[in-house]
Amino acid sequence: MPDLSEAQTEAQISDVLTRHGRYPVKTDAALVILGWGRVSRSHIPQGFPDMTYLLALPGTPLGLAALVEKHAELHDQYGLHAHVLREPPPALALVTEARRVVGLLRDRQRGGQA
Repeated sequence: MPDLSEAQTEAQISDVLTRHGRYPVKTDAALVILGWGRVSRSHIPQGFPDMTYLLALPGTPLGLAALVEKHAELHDQYGLHAHVLREPPPALALVTEARRVVGLLRDRQRGGQA
């Protein structure tokens, strides 16, 4: 099986995450991709991951964000962990972790309502 290009790998990972309800946001510190083209001098800081996947947290106005691509700056400055995904299976681990967090939130909400 031939090696996949970075774009092909990214597309496969994005497919896994979007099929599980994640909203993909393509980012780039140098360029912001909009529906009508690219805009230079974005507000996205250098070192921010190329992809972010968002998931709504039911019953709250909040969401989970999965940052895909490793950048030490995020962790060192903000305590954020970005994931390095080079193939689709690890993307499923993010789906599983999000389900765990959503389950914990639901359990906590039920406990507070009882």
